Amino acid sequence: MFSLPPTVGQGQTFGAQGGPIRDFNGVAKADTFPIRVQGLPIRINRTFGLAKVCLSVFHARSSDIKVELVNPAGASIWLTNRNGGDNGQHYANTCFRSNGFSGYIHLGTAPFEGEYIPDGRFTFLNNDTDPNGLWYLLVTDLRAGVRGNLNTVSLAFETDPTPNAGQPPCSFENPAYCQCPPGTNCELLPDLVILPRFTQTQIKEYAWNDPNYPGQLRFAASIGNIGDGPLETWGKQEWYCGDKRVDSTLRCPDGSYARQRIYQRIYQKKGDTLIATDRPAGTNYYDNQPGHNHYHVDDWVEFRLVKITPGTRASPRRRVIAKGRKVSYCLFDSGICNNSDSLCTCNGTVYGERNLPNYGLGNYGECKSMKQGISVGGYDTYGVMYEGQFIKLPRGLPKGTYQLEIEIDPTGSIRERNRANNLFTMPIQLSKQ
Repeated sequence: MFSLPPTVGQGQTFGAQGGPIRDFNGVAKADTFPIRVQGLPIRINRTFGLAKVCLSVFHARSSDIKVELVNPAGASIWLTNRNGGDNGQHYANTCFRSNGFSGYIHLGTAPFEGEYIPDGRFTFLNNDTDPNGLWYLLVTDLRAGVRGNLNTVSLAFETDPTPNAGQPPCSFENPAYCQCPPGTNCELLPDLVILPRFTQTQIKEYAWNDPNYPGQLRFAASIGNIGDGPLETWGKQEWYCGDKRVDSTLRCPDGSYARQRIYQRIYQKKGDTLIATDRPAGTNYYDNQPGHNHYHVDDWVEFRLVKITPGTRASPRRRVIAKGRKVSYCLFDSGICNNSDSLCTCNGTVYGERNLPNYGLGNYGECKSMKQGISVGGYDTYGVMYEGQFIKLPRGLPKGTYQLEIEIDPTGSIRERNRANNLFTMPIQLSKQ
């Protein structure tokens, strides 16, 4: 490990040498690279904190790897997770900033060179804790067949580390600034939508005989919250195998993990305070698939491939060709919407700090068994290369135009301000089955 001398006006940079990244062997296990930080102020936050992470990774299949950063207090974010597509290679002197000029890492092209916006949020690391001590870069290979190497990694601490993430006026600490939606009893409900750009830019059909993803339609899906309050779920240690109450550490007789009953926490503004009430909202469970190893909420989305054919003018025939098997997500803020870009555009409106009155309300950085959620203006993204993020296409499916449907909360477990916008549809051309 080494520490670079301070740069005038730019704070201080700390770095470490890397090492080999083990290939996936059936069990996901991160390689851990420590970076020692010392001599900084004892609190990092929006005023002074981590501003940039740079790394160099040699890996001939960049979509195999997930890279996380953990601060000395144990908070962590994803820097990049399975990005690069089928043939992407290497992170060549790649840096991450909250306002990286090269754009979002999931929209970049490998070899990644320049400064990118990471898959996670630096504000979760600049969390009013002591930055001095050991930080850890975790690199996990999630698919067998290719080995890689981390060459170097460095952390830069500066003033105004997240210039595009101003302090939102409405927060749990300052509830007086939160605004009530007109014509309601001031319940601050979420409003969940699919953000089209993620799916439109990350979708691919694989041929029936593809060696890696035979007959799959793979795509990204990102769920944004454009409501008045956060989506927040809580577990209360009520674990079940079927109808039988069990200890949370036990597997069920069929080998699956026990399900925990979860509750949606709804906030209501009364005077200058927020009052919370809980209501049943389904179940969650421990997902041990490679790259996950955290808790997923059941029945969160449904993927459908649909064929529309002429019927009556008012009611064309709609036939479901196939459904996706992945219906559970872990819920957390992988990003936050900004009016300065078009990422969070739905039905012609760009959502962000200027048109979401309670923008930023909430704080959800991890997928824990007890608490998960999506902040107001936050979004939760599952990338095109994530496990289970596909529809299996029927062999011999005729060429033609079909419709992809992604429905949020298909069982109606969550209370929202508006459920009419929970269904996203997109025409697609298929030709490889």
